[in-house]
Amino acid sequence: MASSSQKAGGTGMVPVQVENKDGSQTTMHFDLGTLLAAMRSQGAKKKLMKGQKEEVPPTTSDSKNSKFVLCPQCHCKILKPGKATLVEKKVFLHHVSLREQEKKQEGENLTKFWLVTDQFQFENIGVSKNVSEHFKYLACADCDLGPVGIRFTSKPSEFFIAHDRVVYALPPSADESSSSTNNAVVDKASSSNDATS
Repeated sequence: MASSSQKAGGTGMVPVQVENKDGSQTTMHFDLGTLLAAMRSQGAKKKLMKGQKEEVPPTTSDSKNSKFVLCPQCHCKILKPGKATLVEKKVFLHHVSLREQEKKQEGENLTKFWLVTDQFQFENIGVSKNVSEHFKYLACADCDLGPVGIRFTSKPSEFFIAHDRVVYALPPSADESSSSTNNAVVDKASSSNDATS
């Protein structure tokens, strides 16, 4: 029985969305065997970015996030650059260290938020059950750290990620970018594609 890649043209080439360093995506065609071998060699290890707190939210000229927004605990990606707009809004969020047994629920008023109006713009986010009838909290979907933001039930398509509850990606060092497994996979697959073109 022929595979779908063989039916598509007999070449064994498959289109793959590849993430560039700036967060944009490019479609590349890879030999299926090379792609599977590269995936097996990477295993389930997830490449995490390094991040740091920033005093001022990193924005573009049109108030979009200019860097990856990361979880402050596990550093997984929450948002890619350009996916959220900086807004000022006074919102009370409970502290991250809140415990259920504490009687007094402490928190803080925050004012700088990344507004996301399409849930599919997120790379990774978890939404809690209703905290009250008015809102739900947002948390890291990988490590459950939260709240990192809030979603009001009156406007369910608006997600607010608190600038003070996240970190931002550092540019990769020269060593990291030259020895990146992802770059090696793309380079190897690209060179085999060039040979077959």
